[in-house]
Amino acid sequence: MEIVSAVIAGVALVVSVIVFVDNRIREVRAAKLARRPALVFSWDGPRRVWVLSNIGSGPALDVVIVQRFEGRWGHPLRMPEMAVQDAHTVPRRWYEQWHPDPGLGASYRSISDERYATRTGGDRSEIREGTGGIGLDPDTQIEPHWQYRDR
Repeated sequence: MEIVSAVIAGVALVVSVIVFVDNRIREVRAAKLARRPALVFSWDGPRRVWVLSNIGSGPALDVVIVQRFEGRWGHPLRMPEMAVQDAHTVPRRWYEQWHPDPGLGASYRSISDERYATRTGGDRSEIREGTGGIGLDPDTQIEPHWQYRDR
């Protein structure tokens, strides 16, 4: 009878540890999602401009947008930080200067320094953790968004 009691106690302990670890993993994921920014590009047809919006649940910091054409990412432009539900018009002169219909990408981070990237092209958008394949040379000069203000 003691062996049965010991086995039941052991199984209960193992199940308790598994449940605890599972709950902790879920809690960490939920906390990460609660502060995760999600930037998306959308086309505003009537104004004929691209708009960058934060549809996530956390602010986006260190926002840099880039263009992709001929298979390469380039021409980085620093945008203002974005609060939740914030939106900024992408300067038309910035993308039309290089290519009238480029692929667009954004690199940004959350308030807890987690990196994210958004890639848009061919009527499809992807949001990924990390750099998302948007590789920029660290020596590349990043232009400020205000440089392209309409005069």
